[in-house]
Amino acid sequence: MPLKDDEFDIDFMRKNDFVRKKCRICGSFFWTQKHDLDVCMESPCVEYEFIGNSPSKVKADVNEMRRIFLKFFEDNKHAVINPYPVVARWRDDLLVTIASIVDFQPYVTNGEIPPPANPLVISQPCLRFEDIDNVGPTFGRHLTIFEMGGAHAFNYPDRFIYWKDDTIRYHHELLTERLGVPSDLVTYKEHFWSGGGNAGPDVEANVMGLEISTLVFMSYRLENGNLIPTPVRTVDTGYGIERWAWLTMGTPTAFHAVFGKIFDKTLNLVGIKIDDKVLSEAGKISGSFSVLDSNRSRMAREIVAKRLGMRYDEFEDAIKPFENIAAILDHTKALVFMLAEGVVPSNVKAGYLVRMLARRSYRLLSLYGAQSKLFDILEMQIKHWSPQFPHIKDMRDEIIKLADVEIEKYEKTLEREYGEARKKIEALKAKGKSSIPIELLQEFYESHGLHPQQVSEISQKIGMKVEIPLDFFSNLVKKKSEIEVQKPKEEEALMSKFEDLPATEPIYYMDSKRLEFDAKVLRVVDGFLILDRTAFYPEGGGQLGDQGLIAWEKEESQVIDTIKVGSVILHKIKGKLPPKDAIVKGIVDSQRRSALMIHHTSTHILNGAARHVLGEHVWQAGALKDVDRSRLDITHYAQLTREEIVEIENRANMVVRMNIPVEVLKLQRNDAEKRYGFRLYQGGVVPGKEIRVIKIGDWDIEACGGVHCSRTGDVGLIKIIRVERVQDGVERFEFVAGEPALKFFQLQEDVLSKISQVVGAQQEKLVEAINRLALDRSELMKKQKIMFKRLSELSKDRIIEKATKISSIDVYFEVDSELGEDFHIMLGEKVIEQNPSLVYCAIALENKVARVIVFCGKDARARGVKAKEITRNISQIIGGSGGGDERFGRGGGPLIDKVREVKSTLYSQIENVIKERKQ
Repeated sequence: MPLKDDEFDIDFMRKNDFVRKKCRICGSFFWTQKHDLDVCMESPCVEYEFIGNSPSKVKADVNEMRRIFLKFFEDNKHAVINPYPVVARWRDDLLVTIASIVDFQPYVTNGEIPPPANPLVISQPCLRFEDIDNVGPTFGRHLTIFEMGGAHAFNYPDRFIYWKDDTIRYHHELLTERLGVPSDLVTYKEHFWSGGGNAGPDVEANVMGLEISTLVFMSYRLENGNLIPTPVRTVDTGYGIERWAWLTMGTPTAFHAVFGKIFDKTLNLVGIKIDDKVLSEAGKISGSFSVLDSNRSRMAREIVAKRLGMRYDEFEDAIKPFENIAAILDHTKALVFMLAEGVVPSNVKAGYLVRMLARRSYRLLSLYGAQSKLFDILEMQIKHWSPQFPHIKDMRDEIIKLADVEIEKYEKTLEREYGEARKKIEALKAKGKSSIPIELLQEFYESHGLHPQQVSEISQKIGMKVEIPLDFFSNLVKKKSEIEVQKPKEEEALMSKFEDLPATEPIYYMDSKRLEFDAKVLRVVDGFLILDRTAFYPEGGGQLGDQGLIAWEKEESQVIDTIKVGSVILHKIKGKLPPKDAIVKGIVDSQRRSALMIHHTSTHILNGAARHVLGEHVWQAGALKDVDRSRLDITHYAQLTREEIVEIENRANMVVRMNIPVEVLKLQRNDAEKRYGFRLYQGGVVPGKEIRVIKIGDWDIEACGGVHCSRTGDVGLIKIIRVERVQDGVERFEFVAGEPALKFFQLQEDVLSKISQVVGAQQEKLVEAINRLALDRSELMKKQKIMFKRLSELSKDRIIEKATKISSIDVYFEVDSELGEDFHIMLGEKVIEQNPSLVYCAIALENKVARVIVFCGKDARARGVKAKEITRNISQIIGGSGGGDERFGRGGGPLIDKVREVKSTLYSQIENVIKERKQ
């Protein structure tokens, strides 16, 4: 959006003799104290002039720069706020924290809740993966993980804090007075910013080629492409802490300023030496480096090579190790921060991003035979960042464990998938293709763990071309980093029909034990009933909606479901609907409500137990609280062992027996987050300025809108009945609690009693008795195998003799209800060895299923007859499916009465094959 000419014609600019100029290179408008300056002073319009020539009187690495930044704004009456997590669990539209303002969107910026302080300052670790391919090649201009210094002020219609003048003044004072940077070296470049649903004009601060800050004046929200003025005008500053440190130190790259001694230690660890002269010269022009603009980047790098008196290929060879080490340092830092917040590597959501970081780091280290050094680097990162971020030290063991499990998986994947990739590429070549499509490259990476370069190496050996996009990884993560949040279509359609109605009064929150109530009918919409108040709990947070009855006058109808859309609660009615304005009596199904409450409280207890047993990386990944049984999905890096499951169950029932009060706390969002942290959001995002918190002592504390038992003892008993891995990184508990748990044990008792009767042993001796039966069965199977072998030897001559001649092929067909599939497989093997022209087809009838066995001898196969095709056709006739290879096919189906049709089909198929071969 173009800015007005006077957008930044403000007191600060006028009083400090700044003039508005237009850059002769990029065409952007900027403000400067040098009246004859005609370039904006942002790279690539100019080179980095600060490298080896810092304009700052203060030298500050990242940690010192953070301290200086926070102290400056604290001195200027800003409250210092602790950083939020890098995983944005309080947002439903983002996976990771991409900017400091994300901490306060949407509730603070839209005026729904107050900020934790006003004004405030924060140094927020952020993650951005969209430029991951540029991390390293741009010398630190792009980072996956970085700190954004945010000085934020929230201006309300009735309370003004500060706006453009003071924002730019604070920035300029920090730069010139605290750091001693000459004022006339600073330019402010005009721009228009948008992100996170908000927008506004901004200026980008540049010093000697380096953009160090973006000062945004957020005054709009984006709605369907339109700019709508917001009631809260937000000062959103982004001070690039790493870039400020780089500027003050004047190092060849930002990585020197960010990582300090770790940089040199990593070089030594990997066994790499880098010429600082090459880095310094390249650093000056690195603002023109970008893998996404290969032409400009090539030209810039050729200039550097020429200045150094090197050939272009010599320069590339000299600089590549630095780019790789830089990426390794960046990725392992980001990995440590994400693992410290309990993100389990997987193929979905934030887990996908962690997996990418781990595998890229491993791959880059493997180029130098140093993949085993990954854990040494992780340990260095943990030690380096822990003093400023103590939670990293607390999570040290889990960080290393999560990384270890992921790398072990990756190594096994590589061993297994090379062969699979080769087969797919060979199949592609057989179809006449000469190159690998980008979609297949992505599949090889995401499903098989193979880096595009590894695919390229395999392809070259086969004679296939591979073009690896320069932004391969950036494109992969773009679709993973942001989430589109859509309301269900039914919900959107309904909302327009009652958006004028007041919020429904929730009796279930005021008194969860009150199950009968009177209410007034406000509206009837598409079979839904809307009341002014209700005790029916609407579906939410994985808990099903209540059911029951609605009665009025002499009428009565069933409530079969309850949902909430916006602030209005809808009752789905089966039967007659009451008229508008009628006074009705609502009766909630008490048994159903009790079962749902018990299962919901049990979910919280079980989630806490899993975290206590497995570690702080455990987060709820999904849940369903039903009447008869419930399920809980948790994040975890490995399949649970029997011992772990038992321990989790024991811990959960210990909490039940402790009979801890289940407290319901209504807290302001800021207070809740300050008191309990972001682990509150186990069940996902909870909207609103006030949060309802369910607190079970110190065992489990979650933001939750569900109805619960008043004490843990009300649950009675929790029994885990099944645990399965539903996807990589997610374990699912299926469990029962309360009366369903009792019924489960009673059912188990009935089953054991029946088994006891069948086996003829007392229950306490069942295992011993079943073991004896298993041994007996094993012995019988051995004897059966011997008998089958002897019988097949005796039968093979008869089979060959009875075979029907079809052209030059011998065909034997049999339907057998006695000997079974295993016998016919053994017999088929023998007869085609003795008669290579034989096609052997048997249908074994077992347990009301027809099982198809087909063998084709060598000579029969040479004439075009294939076992897998015969098997497939026969299996289709009997309502099933089959497959195999040319020699042996196996299938089956349930339609036993169709077996009589198989023989003629078999003969016809073989005849047709022979005829086609002769033509």
